[in-house]
Amino acid sequence: MQPLSPDDPRQVGPFRVIALLGSGGMGRVHLGLDPDGAPAAVKVVRADLAYDPDFRERFTRELASAQRVHGPGTPRVLAADPAAEIPWLATEYVMGPSLLDLVERTGSLPEPAARLLVRGVAQALERVHSQGLAHRDLKPGNVMVSAAGPQVIDFGIARALEPEQRGAGDDRVVGTPGYMAPEAGRGEDSGGAADVFALGGVLVWALTGSGPFGDGHPSAVLYRTQNVDPDLSRVPESLRPLVASCLGKDPGRRPSAADVLRALGGPAAPATTAAAWLPPSAAQAVDAVAEEYRAAVRNATETAPAADGADTSARRGRRLLLLGSAATALVLVAAAGTIAAVGYRNGQTGTDAGASEAAADEPVQRDQCDPTEHLAPEFVDAASAVPTLTSSTDLLGVRFSTDGSVLAVGGDQAIALWDWEEGAELARIRLDLPSDAAVDPVFSPDDCRIAFATADGAHVYSLETGEHTVHREGRELSHVEFSPDGSELAIADNTMDTQRGVYTIDADSGEVVQTFDGFDYARFVGYSPGGGYLGAHGFNDARVWDTGTGEEVASGQDLPPTLNGSVQILDEEGTVLTAHADGPVQQDLDEDDATFPFIPEEEPRGELVEFTLNEAADRLYTVYATEQGDDGVTQVDVAVWEFSTREEIDEAPDELAWDLDAHPDGTVAAGVSGEGDAVLLVNGETLETIRTFG
Repeated sequence: MQPLSPDDPRQVGPFRVIALLGSGGMGRVHLGLDPDGAPAAVKVVRADLAYDPDFRERFTRELASAQRVHGPGTPRVLAADPAAEIPWLATEYVMGPSLLDLVERTGSLPEPAARLLVRGVAQALERVHSQGLAHRDLKPGNVMVSAAGPQVIDFGIARALEPEQRGAGDDRVVGTPGYMAPEAGRGEDSGGAADVFALGGVLVWALTGSGPFGDGHPSAVLYRTQNVDPDLSRVPESLRPLVASCLGKDPGRRPSAADVLRALGGPAAPATTAAAWLPPSAAQAVDAVAEEYRAAVRNATETAPAADGADTSARRGRRLLLLGSAATALVLVAAAGTIAAVGYRNGQTGTDAGASEAAADEPVQRDQCDPTEHLAPEFVDAASAVPTLTSSTDLLGVRFSTDGSVLAVGGDQAIALWDWEEGAELARIRLDLPSDAAVDPVFSPDDCRIAFATADGAHVYSLETGEHTVHREGRELSHVEFSPDGSELAIADNTMDTQRGVYTIDADSGEVVQTFDGFDYARFVGYSPGGGYLGAHGFNDARVWDTGTGEEVASGQDLPPTLNGSVQILDEEGTVLTAHADGPVQQDLDEDDATFPFIPEEEPRGELVEFTLNEAADRLYTVYATEQGDDGVTQVDVAVWEFSTREEIDEAPDELAWDLDAHPDGTVAAGVSGEGDAVLLVNGETLETIRTFG
């Protein structure tokens, strides 16, 4: 509960507003008092949604469902005005925290308290289901804990189960990962059985403080919900069979809410005090909310209402709602669309989630982004249920994020962001490019942006906001790379004019910062770790420049046209690896004679076509290939080296992964299968395949 700001309304309908309870993407929730002094939770939608006719239609329809919900364990709708300039809804105020907050603050509940709580929730669901309705987003954040017992809120997202009552567009996914039934996650019809699934999850949370399918990004949790058994290891044995039946994958085999209620002992009478059924710390937390409410009422009695009443509230409310934050505690959040990618842990969508995110119309400036979480909604919405390849051809580009949590897979149709550990697709950036060439995505050092080169310029996407910028539009580029501080992009430009070559641009403005002479055709560019050097290679030549002076400090000729670059700068002292036909050569640019070749003991078939250094694992991977023979077959050999000792490792992988990128900690690397139809995750030391995607 927070004090009102100058922009908060003081009157909504008949309710005098005295405090702010929460805020979110759909609007704000206030504590209000009716003319008799009775409390209400007054929920006001965002002004921009108020001007959306489709939203108003959904709001009105869902309000009608919410008004049908009444009885034990469900706060009544007291009043509403869906036709107001800014629609609003008032429900009974529950004097207590959510189950989510209570367990996070005071710990899990003992079995007797958890049983009593779930009896109350099951009783509420039984009554709602008997009216042909379903909640469809039951979770710990939607179960309020009062002194008398639990109260299930946010029935405003209930939908009539009869198909003829479902409006157009109502088949969108509604729910919260971890508590959303598998059938709901697949977009199938869901109703009472899905609520029972969520009820099982709520009981697990109450008993353990964890969801039944763990934490993580929504896509990862959804994947586990549909494919992995719930973790019931900390659920008491006496409750484990009931919880397991509720969380069954087959909705037809789950018990009904009435079955659950009977199994737990039937309806429970309201408690007289919080201490009568909750442990001391939890009871104190419930009582503290009641005292906070009484303090807000005392403070309100000392403040006269605004003189201009409702007119003032409408004006202030409009200014307020335009500043609503990114997550929501409102009743009808699911009516507006799909799963939110923020505040998703354990179903968090209330005040805590809203406070953790900035206002939606003012993007947060971050020193470091989390590419598993700071993702634009349109990218998250476009993600596939499981990792799916992104190309109509056999060409793909893979790259780990700077923090190593995400693997980007680029094709000609999209860039997919995968949680490679969980096996889940987090986001998908759909591409509309003039050619069918697969893109090779690169992350900025802060993981806030992703960029790639095309025959029509350098494309840069903000992962969190979705903003798309094209630098050097119309120019034919083959490769881009962020500078180590993220301020610039190095460009390999092959446009047939006098501006072609290697140069750097400002990553924000796109203005050319520095031009490096001596290259007519460049395929790849890459920085030294500290940015003091920039290297580039073309078909069979390579160059290295000092970025401070722009002077060329090294060059090489007659180098093989490797797939992922023929020069790699290892440090700021000028140590480089360059590709030669027999194998990579390590060289110190300051000492002409200091060269160390990596040539396999057994002469490989063909010439070097790729090398990748995994410094963290102390491994150098080399791939050799012959020209394609008359039979259409290319002979391939692989050699792996311990880089520090320059000793060749005898074992070679059974399956070849091309175009490898090493994880920052060196434990794994990712590449493309020899057939180009899969992404391989391989061991960082041996290159043995760990997992195949696609």
